[in-house]
Amino acid sequence: MILAFNLNAAMKQLVLKESWVTKRMKALRFSLINLPGRILHHARELVVRLATGHPSLEALITVRQRIMELGHAPTG
Repeated sequence: MILAFNLNAAMKQLVLKESWVTKRMKALRFSLINLPGRILHHARELVVRLATGHPSLEALITVRQRIMELGHAPTG
């Protein structure tokens, strides 16, 4: 439970925008985690399809880009 709490706190501080820092886990769950979509296996790749008109789609794209940038950041 503590590991999940720390991961949630780190994600809010490092990845999400300033407006998400004060949100509770329930708000994150309903707006980012519980999205309707489809997972497809195609050409040895995993494809996640979401509706283009969903309001959280742009937030998910920016979160994904910020997470990818964290992988290239220097440690220490």
